[in-house]
Formats: sequence, structure tokens, C-alpha cells
Amino acid sequence: MQKIDNYPNELIENREMIEANFIFCLWKNPELFYDYEKEVRADRDLMTEDGIFYYSLGYEMFVKGYKSFDDASIYSYIEDKEVIKNGFTRRGGYKTVDDIKKILNEENIDTYYDELVKNNMLLKLNDKGFNVINELAKFKKMSSTQLYNYFEYQLDNIFLSRGAGVKIEDLDIDDDFIEACDAGEEMGLSYASACPLLNFHTLGLHKSNVQIFAGFSGTGKTSFCISSYIMPILDQGESIVIVANEMNKRAWQHILMATILSQKLGYYGLGRKKQKMGGLSVEQKQKMKEAKEYYNTHYKGRLKFAKIYDYSVEDVKKVIRKMAKQGFGYALYDTFKAEDAASATVTGELIEASKQLLQVAEKENIGIIITMQLAIYMENTRYLSSACLSNAKGVKEIVSELVLTRPLWDDEFNGQKFDVHPYRFKKDSTGKFTKIKEEIQLNPDKKYRLVFLDKTRNDEGETVLLYQFDGAWNKWIELGYCTPKHQRA
Repeated sequence: MQKIDNYPNELIENREMIEANFIFCLWKNPELFYDYEKEVRADRDLMTEDGIFYYSLGYEMFVKGYKSFDDASIYSYIEDKEVIKNGFTRRGGYKTVDDIKKILNEENIDTYYDELVKNNMLLKLNDKGFNVINELAKFKKMSSTQLYNYFEYQLDNIFLSRGAGVKIEDLDIDDDFIEACDAGEEMGLSYASACPLLNFHTLGLHKSNVQIFAGFSGTGKTSFCISSYIMPILDQGESIVIVANEMNKRAWQHILMATILSQKLGYYGLGRKKQKMGGLSVEQKQKMKEAKEYYNTHYKGRLKFAKIYDYSVEDVKKVIRKMAKQGFGYALYDTFKAEDAASATVTGELIEASKQLLQVAEKENIGIIITMQLAIYMENTRYLSSACLSNAKGVKEIVSELVLTRPLWDDEFNGQKFDVHPYRFKKDSTGKFTKIKEEIQLNPDKKYRLVFLDKTRNDEGETVLLYQFDGAWNKWIELGYCTPKHQRA
């Protein structure tokens, strides 16, 4: 605060009394210093010379162990302190102190302290340029808490009304809500063509949300996302941007080519590995040209790729915002990691980054899918959950869906020690699913993936699905459900 002489008279006209009431309650009962010694500093909270003098003297005597500030005690303490003694005598000596103490009741000290705090608040508001004098009469009737709440309310009104990302409205259940439910407006974009069961549990891919697909390195996270998310998005006329910080454009093109060849053209004569090796046959090259034509006819212009060279969430946000403004409804971020994996604040950074991505999703009305790598030391975990995200467990609370995947292990096939008991529900004569389960027999020569739905805001979590996976063609077949054990290998 400024010097007392620099303030308008209206703000300081009762300052001497405000300080005296509080300080001489402390002099009347020195034990009260225990309650206020950490709250009050003479050089910060007091302004009058007398106030600073008496508070400082009283506090010194309290620290020295004086339990009573009577005439004898005071003069005993200041006897050999010439400057303090002269100051005390000049201010009227003990008679002045005694006269003030007699008219005060120390039981009112909380009120006197609050008045001091409120006056200091008004002075600081004045320092910051607030015109408190206009409503000073109203403020004088308030407590310090009421004054704080008053200004907090005024600021909230100003900033909330200026589009600070907050919208306040009635939470009424009306006819519009009922009609929206009837129209199924809460359904996301369906990817049932690829994953009917997973789509059923999550109710599709939702805009204004962030969801995670996580797995250990090399388990097919990117392949699954292309087959199960990107292709259905494109097939339904939507657009998606891929933001990648690990795999380059060519790697994504190989997976996309294999997916179109197998899923759209039904051709299995050219796997991803052969694409890279070269020496294509006439037939293989012709099929690749057919795949290119299929892409140009159905998808061209609706699939963008952005390569970034670090893990900066700011760059990711810029790309997604830019593409959202160009009409892109979905984004895939591969792979979500902290900018500095060795940082001591990795957990907080990942949680904050996920919050920022959710804000972008909501403001731009875009659905964001992010892939994450599970902690290496959790690779022997049979039942995957958010605990496998290692430093990013708290991210689960922010996203709408958390899906994790791992390979099926040899000891989990039918009849093995840790049999996952794969099953599907039988259909009746009309094609509807019944509650009758039938066991699925697995082929030890094929590869399978377990997909754990750990969290969804549209159904119950802790559902585990089973997929057959062929990486050469990026072919995923959703087989049914399974029940892996809750233990580590």
C-alpha cells in the first residue's frame, strides 16, 4: 500500500481508530497475539505511526514472555531502550494506553480485526484503480468476506458475459429434449461396420469428446484405428485429420493401402511387407491402381496427414483447430506422450494436455481420438485398465472412452490354464441376439487381440472383446466377448 497521506480522506478518516481498536485489544490480553501473529505484520498491514509503534512494542513484549502489559511491566521493558521509551512517553505514556484499554472489550477483537482487513482491502482496490469511493457507504456496512464476494461477483458477471468459455442456462427437461432422445441425437458416428459390439457399448464416435485407444508397442494401435475408426468415418462422408509424431506419411500409406485392398476390393495378394519389398507382379500393381482409384472416388480430400516433430500439445491443437475450421469433424492424434518424458511433472503435464485437447474438441465440435502407449513394465498384466497408463492414469477422468488392447497369450487359448473363455451370444430366428452364450473355438495358428473397454460414458465399462487380427492385410474380425483373469503373469 501507499503512504497514508496519498489516499483520499474518505478512505482513511477513521484509520487511527480502526488500528487502535485492534491493537489495544491485544494489549489488554497479550495471549491474543498467538491468534494473530501470523496474520498481521506491522510493515504491511498497519499505516499510522502510532499503530505501528504500539503493535511493534506489544509484539516484542509478547515474544519476551510478558503475560500482562501493566504500568510496571511496560516501563521495566523499555527502561534501557531510549528511543522506544521516548516514543512511549511522547504518546502520553501508560495513561493513554490505560484509557483506551478501559473502553475496549477484547471479546470483540474478531470484529476489530475484520474492520482492519476490510479497510486494507479498500485501500488496495484503490491502488489497483477501482473507484471504491462512489460506493463507500455501502462497503462500510459490509464485512471483509462480503466485500470480497461483492467484487468477485462483479468480475464474474463481466467476464462470463464476454464469452469466457462459460454458458449458463436453465437445465429444464422440455419437449426438445424428449424429441432429441427419440431422434437418437446422442448417438455418435457409427463404426458398427467394423466393430458392431464395441460400437454398441460406446454408442459410436462422439464429437466434442476425446477418447483413448491404448496398447503396448507393436500391438496394432495404428492399424486398429485405421480399420475401425478412420474407414467408417470416411465411409459415412465425414473428414478426419491424422496428427502423427512417430510414423511418417509413407508408413500410414502402406497400412491404408492394405486396408483398402482387403476391405474394399477383397484382395489378399499384396500384404504390407510385400509393398515395401518391391518387385510387384502385374496383378499386384494393377490392384494397387484400383485401390488408388477407389480412394480418389470415395475419400479424396477428406483425409489429411500432419507430421509434427515433437510432442507439443500446442502444435496438435493448432492443427486440429485449423482443420476443424475447414469442416473436418474428427482428428486422430498418434501418439500422445509428455513433451519431456523424464520430467518430474509428467503426470500433471499429460493431464493438463488432455484437458486442453478436450477444450479444443468441445469448442470446435470435433471428435478427437488419441493413441497412447502402455507402460512397458505392465506388459505381463492380463487384465488391462487405466493403471497400465503409468504416469497418465488421471487422464481417464477427462476422456469419454478408454479402450486398451493386448495380444492373446498362448496360455489363454481354449482349454489352457488361463483360458479366457471366448463366447458370443446366439441369435434367434429373427436375427436378434438372445442371452444364450456359445463358446468360440480359437485357432492356435491365428493371431488374436483382446480389447478392454475400461471406461465409456455411454454404457458400463469393464467389458472385454476378442478380435482376430491379420496385420499383413490390416484385417480385424470382431468375434465376441471373453473373460481374462485379473492377475499378472
